[in-house]
Amino acid sequence: MTKEKIKVNNRNYDVTINDQTQLYAMKLRRLYQQSYSDMESFDEVSTEISSTINGLLKNAVSPEVKEDDMDGVVQQILRIFEKKSSSK
Repeated sequence: MTKEKIKVNNRNYDVTINDQTQLYAMKLRRLYQQSYSDMESFDEVSTEISSTINGLLKNAVSPEVKEDDMDGVVQQILRIFEKKSSSK
């Protein structure tokens, strides 16, 4: 388990990097891809995306993410995992 610090809209957040948060990030990336390729199930996929984002933010980020920062925090978390997976 490691910790990363990120900054979104002048607010600092600590991101916990562990197996669970990695699974959330991988699932979220897969759901994003699915939402673009399967428009017929978009409602179901978007509900699952929302649930996955909530789980990721709840388990990986502190303090609690402000609503205005959610998109930026999620994007930075996905970038962190992209860097980690490409450096292996």
